[in-house]
Amino acid sequence: MALLRLDIADVRNIESASLSPALGLNLLFGENGSGKTSVLESIYLLGRGKSFRSAQAQRVIRFDQACLTVSGRVGQSGNHTVVGVQLGRSEKQIRIGGRSCESSAELIRLLPVVLIQPASVSLLDGPPRLRRQMLDWGMFHVEHDYLDLLRRFSRALDQRNTALRSYARSSDLEIWSGEVARWGTMIAEARAAYVDRIRGHFRDIAVMLLGAGDAELIVRQGWKAGGSYADALASSVSADTRQGYTEAGPHKGDLSILIGGRPARDYLSRGQLKLLTYALLLAQLRRLDDDIPGQACLLADDIASELDLRNQEKLLDLLKSTGIQSFITFSGKAYAPGAAHDAAMFHVEHGRILAQE
Repeated sequence: MALLRLDIADVRNIESASLSPALGLNLLFGENGSGKTSVLESIYLLGRGKSFRSAQAQRVIRFDQACLTVSGRVGQSGNHTVVGVQLGRSEKQIRIGGRSCESSAELIRLLPVVLIQPASVSLLDGPPRLRRQMLDWGMFHVEHDYLDLLRRFSRALDQRNTALRSYARSSDLEIWSGEVARWGTMIAEARAAYVDRIRGHFRDIAVMLLGAGDAELIVRQGWKAGGSYADALASSVSADTRQGYTEAGPHKGDLSILIGGRPARDYLSRGQLKLLTYALLLAQLRRLDDDIPGQACLLADDIASELDLRNQEKLLDLLKSTGIQSFITFSGKAYAPGAAHDAAMFHVEHGRILAQE
């Protein structure tokens, strides 16, 4: 389910532009402010229904325009689906195959995009919420019932927290604790299984980029290891009642990366953490491509500012070997020697996209 065609209207400095990308590696180069990142932002909008640069629509819509529109053809040559997102200052419309969609979920499933940008290092040194979101996004694409599982857990957790704050009858609290334990245990088990699936890819890529043969992923379930979630909830009733909310659970889960048995973010340099972030996100991408071949899409912004030439070449060689559709931006014409081999090249200038021979 590759992106076969992209049409952009009124996204930041892009008034109108189109792109017919290759199924493999696509390189976009141009000066700062030319619109390269806005092209990636447009693809992200098409795959996620939102921007990765701003939560405020007016900052994404071109100056003085009422809305932006991003549309494209997703699929295989001769068998594609037309997808479109129109984002106004107060509303959003999504259309897939000519019909309107209320939720972004179907859009996300149709065109899964993984984004790597300079701010992505926060995945490792930022709050646990970011790592939980990464795991849940990965699970969403391989387990079709996972979104429903998250919703069931969230509803049950809200009910338990309400019971805690209102000093509800012990029978009511017991009922909702049972529901929280049931759905929360399933979420924790699903996350652990997902980490098992990406662990091999992560190790391989970490060795390639960092030479770190002892890199390890550790998933934290959100309550004390060795005991059941039901027991953890039962033992924390008094504390939870005082606080008015449920402390333990998958909503407090996390993912840790260890190097040599020590937390990577505590002693690696920021440059090394960036490489480790690449390894983690690329492992997720590789796993997605294993599960749904030809559907995953990588967006990587300004990798020259993140990786030296040697690591740029390693990354591009990896992407070429997998055949995963990728969109990589470079400032100016400063890209790794040999990068253009077997890649489609596009020059972005003043919001226009020009294919290069």
